[in-house]
Amino acid sequence: MIESPSERLRGPPHVGWNHGSVDSDEFFTTVKETSPWGTSETTRLHTELLDQLTVAQSSNWSDLEVARALAELTHDEYQKYGTRGSELDNAESRKLLATLKTVLARIGIRHVEFGFRDFESFRSFWIRKGASGDGGWQARRDLLTELFTPIHDRLEAVAGGGAGPKVTEEALSALDDPGAIRDHLDRIERNLNDDPRLAVGSAKELVESTAKLVLKRSGVEYGKSDDLPSLVAKAHTALGMNAKQVDDNAENAVGIRTLLGAVSRIGVGMAELRNQVGTGHGQAEVPTWVTPRHARLAVGSAHVWCQFVLETLEQRSL
Repeated sequence: MIESPSERLRGPPHVGWNHGSVDSDEFFTTVKETSPWGTSETTRLHTELLDQLTVAQSSNWSDLEVARALAELTHDEYQKYGTRGSELDNAESRKLLATLKTVLARIGIRHVEFGFRDFESFRSFWIRKGASGDGGWQARRDLLTELFTPIHDRLEAVAGGGAGPKVTEEALSALDDPGAIRDHLDRIERNLNDDPRLAVGSAKELVESTAKLVLKRSGVEYGKSDDLPSLVAKAHTALGMNAKQVDDNAENAVGIRTLLGAVSRIGVGMAELRNQVGTGHGQAEVPTWVTPRHARLAVGSAHVWCQFVLETLEQRSL
């Protein structure tokens, strides 16, 4: 974690927006310069802060807050450059865009491509796209809107709870490396509405990866012959979640067994649904009946299972 700069001189807000506790002027610093003619102040991009944010999350702001603010700032500065001119230089524009992509990746928004990496390459980009000459200013605004709107929309979705499942950081902390889980969640988030069949396949893979990571953490071996229902069953047994492991004398033993039995059948259902509608197997006919509603059922079931299993793993690790 990094600290927000506390001793730097603060100038007036650079632009008029803020996200959570991240004001737009947080990314700028004012430097006092003394000369024989007096003292002057210069406001510049706080590149040191951007370097810190590239390395680690801030201790004062969440990555989501930073990503939303950076996305607005980057969009704004590139639009200024493409229209009336930005005060940033080319190196600063490159650092701003690179930091945005790094922070986006940390919250699961990966593979973001703009087609340029700084002001100079942006100019080449808009020329290739025919956004120069008469009407060029508006064309360049439109190009940037097309590139940044999906990012703004996804960040708003994440801030509002998102379309796809979420697994808490506390639950993920039970794993040595939750990268695979984050990757599946990211793909589900991207495809739930636009490609529900792919989201179903990703939900199945989410359950499978979680089961394997739980077994690895529990020291239980598994092989290539273990299909999804087998992996789920082994994970349940390793965590003491098998319905047969519930003590007869446990409070509400019947109800607990019923719920655990239902949870264990999620693996079977996910495998069957994915085989029927997923994109991982060649289909003789495209199952056109699959809608986001069906994908949300699969994704929600996967989320419930993964969250419960990881919370159980975390609890057993205490």
